[in-house]
Amino acid sequence: MKRRLLALIVVFCTVALLPRVASAQFDTPNRSFHNAAAFRLDGRHQALACESCHLNGQYKSTPNTCYDCHWIRRKDDRFQTRLGSQCEQCHRPTSWSAVQWNHAAQSGVTLNQEHRQLACESCHRGATFNAASVTCVNCHQKDYSSTTAPNHAAAGFAATCDVCHRPGDSTWRNTGAGGFNHNAVFPLAGVHAAQACSACHKNNFYMGTPRDCIGCHQAQYNATRNPPHASAGFGTTCDACHRPTDAQWPGAMFNHSSVFSLVGRHAGSACASCHVNNVYRGTPRDCIGCHQAQYNATRNPPHASAGFGTTCGACHKATDTSWQQATFSHTRFPLSGRHNVACAQCHTTPSQYAVFSCTVCHGRSEADKDHKGRNGYVYNSNACYSCHPTGRD
Repeated sequence: MKRRLLALIVVFCTVALLPRVASAQFDTPNRSFHNAAAFRLDGRHQALACESCHLNGQYKSTPNTCYDCHWIRRKDDRFQTRLGSQCEQCHRPTSWSAVQWNHAAQSGVTLNQEHRQLACESCHRGATFNAASVTCVNCHQKDYSSTTAPNHAAAGFAATCDVCHRPGDSTWRNTGAGGFNHNAVFPLAGVHAAQACSACHKNNFYMGTPRDCIGCHQAQYNATRNPPHASAGFGTTCDACHRPTDAQWPGAMFNHSSVFSLVGRHAGSACASCHVNNVYRGTPRDCIGCHQAQYNATRNPPHASAGFGTTCGACHKATDTSWQQATFSHTRFPLSGRHNVACAQCHTTPSQYAVFSCTVCHGRSEADKDHKGRNGYVYNSNACYSCHPTGRD
């Protein structure tokens, strides 16, 4: 009796469970057949209920393009097809936001890391995508106009932002090594390289800032005392003497040789020894202009009374540190051999170098003997010179 009762319970349970198992299998069908149909189920489509696409149990003529389903039916496109109707060119079935679109290749505008993080509407306001031109200032006019350090508009800076601001920079303020090239308008070297912009561009004034030295340094030029540039007549092309690369303004390198070569004793003299009372303009460049007193005071030989020329450099070498190493060219009578003697030995009359005497050395007895039988022989110095202008027979 117990065995029959147990068998009936087993049969009853089996029959009771059959409809529920069959129902579960019907609710989760295998959709692999769909891959052979007109529309393959990929990505998120695989998990959708059939009625999500097959409305009202209608299977025939169900749309099989993204556009027909997601726009004609659902109006899913927030840009209202302004970007086109070929959804599959950018969107993938795995996710509606899984977009594969190359902004650079398809629009001609490369997005850097900063721009890629922005929502499309940040640049494409009002869902407008077809721009007449794509420039920085189109989006950043407000940034350009509101700058104060420096004031771009007042300074006359160009609105071609990417000349200074690099699209790859993480911040707008980072103009860095590839930013504004100051050397293109004025090279920054020496002291200039360490100055704040406001040191030259007062009150954020950039347009028309002088580019020549004197335009900024007129006060320093006027205030110089050693030497006084203005009264000395120094030129205002400061960089002729002052090098922009100098760490300090006094490091001047004036090329004195361009106006007067400093050699010999001149090289070691203080500026004030020639430029008395800090007078530079009109300083003589010829020897006699400075050395007239020395010329007049000479005694061996006395230059003035002897009629020596005032072109001192004809005899005195500028490189002579003692001034005594003169090389007078005795052109009227070569000084050689026994004639290379002290001046006073032949020029016996003091201060009269046009007068000379041969008879001091050449005695009469010797001369008469050497000239015996010669017509016109006279024993005096002028006669000697007329026949012996070179001192030879």
